[in-house]
Amino acid sequence: MLKKIKYILLVFVMLFLFIPNTTAEEKVTLYLFWGDGCPHCAAEQEYFKTLQEEFPNLEIVKYEVWHNEENQQLLNQIATKTEKSFTGVPVTIIGQTIITGFSTSTEQELRRTVSYYSENTHHDIVQEIKDGTYEQTAEIPDEEFVIQEKKLDENTTLNLPIIGEINFKNFDLMTAIPILGLLASFSLPVLWLIITYTAAISLQKEKKDKLILLPIGLLLIGITSILTAKIEIEAIKWIARIIIIIISALLAIESLQKIKIPKPLQKIILLLLAIAIGLTASPIYNTIVSTLLETNDISIIMNILIHIGYLVAYIIPYIIILLICHIPWKKLSEHGKQGVQISIMIATILVILFI
Repeated sequence: MLKKIKYILLVFVMLFLFIPNTTAEEKVTLYLFWGDGCPHCAAEQEYFKTLQEEFPNLEIVKYEVWHNEENQQLLNQIATKTEKSFTGVPVTIIGQTIITGFSTSTEQELRRTVSYYSENTHHDIVQEIKDGTYEQTAEIPDEEFVIQEKKLDENTTLNLPIIGEINFKNFDLMTAIPILGLLASFSLPVLWLIITYTAAISLQKEKKDKLILLPIGLLLIGITSILTAKIEIEAIKWIARIIIIIISALLAIESLQKIKIPKPLQKIILLLLAIAIGLTASPIYNTIVSTLLETNDISIIMNILIHIGYLVAYIIPYIIILLICHIPWKKLSEHGKQGVQISIMIATILVILFI
């Protein structure tokens, strides 16, 4: 009997996790102005099936404009009244928001728009224009929605050298998360600190210690770097930098054989170094990830899986770099290896002082 109760409770928990969050109350009407034979229009209409599953309160009204003169006149009237210029189809209107064109990036924009209007009272400008009650006043545009979109732009835009600005707000999650993980891993200060950690690992005499400490250290770096978006306290970063400087100096001195650190203490120091490296990572990538997950409003299980995916994307480049660097490292003499280790530790102290 007790086993049956456990199974029933487990089923209820799983159902709760996978039930989509539909807090929709307001009726929302989506108007699609499309052309018969337009591939983008067809793709958008296919996406509507997914949208209506998530938002049962959504009503979709379609106007074909290429072969229907009356519908074309309505679109022209909307363009005149709203002072917009429509050069093609599809044109999608939800509440006071007008979206032109359709692509995979537009899917997220449509979803956010429907989600917002589902929870807020709003003007239906198409119906108002049809009824002759539309007035283009300062009260009609929904300022709150515009403010939300601008704030989202600020939290999801990344400014990269050469490439310039990339806004991830309309990216599909499965595309955005791996890209952000890879970009975060190629942050130059963190990339250098990974080299520092591997140089510190190479000081271990036994191969089994290296094989255990390296993956654990990389995992700790990944996890703590994700946490930097949640713990945005500058003091923690400074503490982490001080720890890296002290450990680098200590390992440099040990490499010169001035002191001898006991093996158990060495392992603790190396793991502490990994945590400190993770805490110095830039939080901007993780902030974008967090914003995208909040915006998409996914289940707890999907949230965990996506974070794991981000972590894997973050760590994989380091593993590849380590494998590439392993070949020339094997060819170095013991004296040469010691020189490299000491140089890296001293350079790390300088890097930490200037980042």
